[in-house]
Amino acid sequence: MRETKYSIIIPHKNSFESLKRLLSTIPKSDDFQVIVVDDNSEPDEKDKLVGCKFNGNVNVIFNKDSVGAGKARNIALETALGKWILFADADDFFTSNLEVLLEEFYTTEQDIVYFGTTSIFNDTGLEGNRHQRYMALVTDYLKDINNEDKLRYYYTPPWSKMIRREIVVNNKIYFEEIIASNDILFSLKLAYYARSITASDNILYIITMSAGSLTNSFSKRHFDSKFNAALRANKFLCSIKKKRYQQSILYFLAKSYKFGLKYMIYVICLLVKNRSNILIGFEKIFEYKKVLNQRENSKYLVKKD
Repeated sequence: MRETKYSIIIPHKNSFESLKRLLSTIPKSDDFQVIVVDDNSEPDEKDKLVGCKFNGNVNVIFNKDSVGAGKARNIALETALGKWILFADADDFFTSNLEVLLEEFYTTEQDIVYFGTTSIFNDTGLEGNRHQRYMALVTDYLKDINNEDKLRYYYTPPWSKMIRREIVVNNKIYFEEIIASNDILFSLKLAYYARSITASDNILYIITMSAGSLTNSFSKRHFDSKFNAALRANKFLCSIKKKRYQQSILYFLAKSYKFGLKYMIYVICLLVKNRSNILIGFEKIFEYKKVLNQRENSKYLVKKD
């Protein structure tokens, strides 16, 4: 039986047209197993998926429960067969030379290959800023391999990485099934268990940015999910003696008042309970508004988690 080279996992919800664009950038080859998991889209969006004649290497799975991208990714992981796994969001897409870039590293000894990425605005096609932090991590590593841990533990999105599937399977690494920030702990555990890594500054993945998603992404429910995910991530980093790479929780403390005094007290109590170091990120306090804008992407509104 021919080995499947790559499994590409795509969670989908109500973005059929964007999904078609993404699929058009993936080779129509048996080397690519494409797994789309629909997270209980609206009926008309489901109908479009059912009625679409996808290429034979595309498998669409319908999840009847709206649990989020984490659950969708976990469902896909159960059916992934590729030697390598890649993740993509349905509203993003790959560069035209995807296969060439992947083939260069297909036989590598490393467990994760980090690639370059860029971002664009959907409405104008102009370059955005969502990719800058991650591109810098890649280029800094390529300049100095002493930056390896920064690349491992600060590059938390699952996209624009080529991941050896056996590392995920052997170490039982799954996404958190929560509504926001489901990927952080997955990426941290993956980075920890990976025996070796490498990187390429060639652009593999294009993140799209759109207006209109800020309200949903800053709901109390999303905020709380992100806050608790950050606490769990920091706890894990401390457990593996990598606490220097903890996420700043200053943002959550600073913004918790938006949801009332009771919620702010709840946040403070959890910080105390988890012995969180609120000084992480304190050096940015003098750029308070700028930091908050970066965390919320309020200057450049982006897609939901």
